[in-house]
Amino acid sequence: MDHMDQSLVRSRRVSRVSEVWAVAVSLVCLWCPCMSAPTGKPLWVDPCGGNIAPSGPHHDPELNPPSDSELLTGIIISAKSALDYAKQFSESYVRKTFKQDMRTHHSTWLTTRYPWLPSKSDIPKELGELTPSMHFDELGNLDQSLLKSYGYLQRIAVGLEQVHHDKTRESEEFSEEFETVMYKLRQVLCEVNNALLERNPSDPIVDIERSIMDKEFRAISEKTYRHLRDWFIFRDFMNCLEYLIQLCEFYKTSGQS
Repeated sequence: MDHMDQSLVRSRRVSRVSEVWAVAVSLVCLWCPCMSAPTGKPLWVDPCGGNIAPSGPHHDPELNPPSDSELLTGIIISAKSALDYAKQFSESYVRKTFKQDMRTHHSTWLTTRYPWLPSKSDIPKELGELTPSMHFDELGNLDQSLLKSYGYLQRIAVGLEQVHHDKTRESEEFSEEFETVMYKLRQVLCEVNNALLERNPSDPIVDIERSIMDKEFRAISEKTYRHLRDWFIFRDFMNCLEYLIQLCEFYKTSGQS
């Protein structure tokens, strides 16, 4: 074998080793837990950007500022739309995923909550219940209540983003429905964000970060446990929407601001 042939063989060996190493690295990255988290700009940061716009009145220098009632109406409309859509497929989602009717499944896991999602003291109700009137009586002004609710929605968005990410990655059933859920949640966030900016444009809004959801809740390989995680987040999403609607209706009725 001459010098040129030996060089060609060595080159091919190096190339082959490089290919094997590249494949090995790609496989490691594919299964690395850190790769299971969504990336890019979160939807809950600047939710009115892109093609999303508030459905209610928005600020125009040439028009009078919208009233509290108009701002609250915009939130209620978007929240009801998101809630109605979620409830449309929730029964079939639970039946196909957990082989139970929704009432039985919900009652089985009623008290299970994640520490990074809104707590029972934050939202003192369960899905399908009314918020105790005493809770609303003890709330602060409208700005404080909207800001807290905005934080609750952002926390929910962190979880739902992961749910949609995993279902899309695994090509699971209901991935399209959860994609629509994300869009509708963004509409609700946009309405609340719009109300906050209309009332106090100088007050900064501190956005929730993805880091509130630890890796242990993201990198779940066992499908059964991951489906339960998805349910807890989806349930709290619907419960949060119910709470937000009741909150806004309270302030509309009471006239407090």
